[in-house]
Amino acid sequence: MRNLFKNDRNFNKDVFEQLGYYVVEHNDLIVKSRHDLTAKELKIMDFVISKIKPDDTEFNTVHTSLYELNKVMDLNIRSGSNYSYMAEKLVGLREKTIAIFEEENTRSVTFTGWLSDVTVKENGQVSLKLSDKLVPYLLNLKKDYTQYYLHDTAQLNSKYAIMIYKLMREADKSKGKRTPTLTITPDDLKEKLGAPKSYSFGDLNRNIIKPAIEEINLKIEDMDLQVAKGTQGRKVVKLEIYNNFYPRQQTDIIDDKKVPMDDWVKDLEDKNER
Repeated sequence: MRNLFKNDRNFNKDVFEQLGYYVVEHNDLIVKSRHDLTAKELKIMDFVISKIKPDDTEFNTVHTSLYELNKVMDLNIRSGSNYSYMAEKLVGLREKTIAIFEEENTRSVTFTGWLSDVTVKENGQVSLKLSDKLVPYLLNLKKDYTQYYLHDTAQLNSKYAIMIYKLMREADKSKGKRTPTLTITPDDLKEKLGAPKSYSFGDLNRNIIKPAIEEINLKIEDMDLQVAKGTQGRKVVKLEIYNNFYPRQQTDIIDDKKVPMDDWVKDLEDKNER
């Protein structure tokens, strides 16, 4: 496919409007799933999921273009070879598996693919459809779901930053009324992120946690993450990641403490007359 795509016409004029769409997914898809998606593949999936409408009863085929996908992923390269690379990524994503653990502490696991169909045309147009096995995690969500702007994950370059970002959004149970906190063991975090199994905590902290949090704090407007470590002897056994951006200070006027609306000019005139 390397030299297949010769043009880069824009088939979608609402690229930047799309970045303002919500990605909405069941919490289990964030906290109970295991996969090996790259940062680019995570962004593609968020893009496809953002196309779902709240009243959809089944997955519709998503019609897009290699141009739009490149823009959403912020590659900033418009060339035939880059489009060929994107097409190869879509085909590879079609073959990848996600494992979803149905219940905590059980052996029940659902294995499925992310996409059931991928069509890439020579002119750069693309059609994608999600696997029906993902229906319970993406359609008709009334509770236990997490939502965030597509723009947020689109601008993150590290897959670990994207995944920690999602875990922090899921941890915000009070919707910003209290400080969102992710409490987790280093081993569990390593497993959720798909980090190398050989990593010690020092490796995990140096190569994954610190760079990911620095990127999130730099790029995500409403996140100011800080990590606290719990130790047992010299071993780190617990991590707490806080989003110190919340809770926000209340700036609205409270009804029972309204600012008095005094007419200062009239009061001054009354005093002079007296």
